[in-house]
Amino acid sequence: MKKNIDTMQQILDTGQNLIQERGYNAISYADVAEQIGIKKASIHYYFPAKQDLVQAILKRYRTEFMTGLNQIGRSSDSPEENLYRFFQYYRDPLVENAKLCLCSMMAAELVSFPMEIRDEINGFFRDNETWLENVIEQGREMGILDSQISSKEQSQIIMAFVQGAQLLARSSGDLQYYDMMVRNLLKNLNILTSP
Repeated sequence: MKKNIDTMQQILDTGQNLIQERGYNAISYADVAEQIGIKKASIHYYFPAKQDLVQAILKRYRTEFMTGLNQIGRSSDSPEENLYRFFQYYRDPLVENAKLCLCSMMAAELVSFPMEIRDEINGFFRDNETWLENVIEQGREMGILDSQISSKEQSQIIMAFVQGAQLLARSSGDLQYYDMMVRNLLKNLNILTSP
């Protein structure tokens, strides 16, 4: 039984890595099987269709990502620290083989997906926006964040920003570019102090 769980985890891990590096439409079961060293039939045993595999990858990614964000929120009462760590969370995949956030990578191909996959990707972004909205609202209540727009609108702007910043940093191959953009956004948010 453990071997089955290990194989399934390897398939999920490898599929996720390949999608983050190449995109959904650029990978196949043959690619995943080759990297793991198994037959394609083994993948079909766990995930009969590519959609099944991708949905499982997305659900796991969304859960793990939000668990990470919620840990950030629990470990600090500082909204500015939480925002800074949010941006670091999106920076981490860039360090590892210049990968993008899984949902950012897949959003570019959204029209080619069935509705279940689209819903999972859009749900991921909504979850992030809700988390950000709470952090921004907390910063306003504490008097350390000043913005002329609603917390909801600000959270949507930050999500659009971080997706674009990841993409541009990846294409330029320059993490300092990402860091510079984040520093400037934090200044523009009128955060009185920064971590």
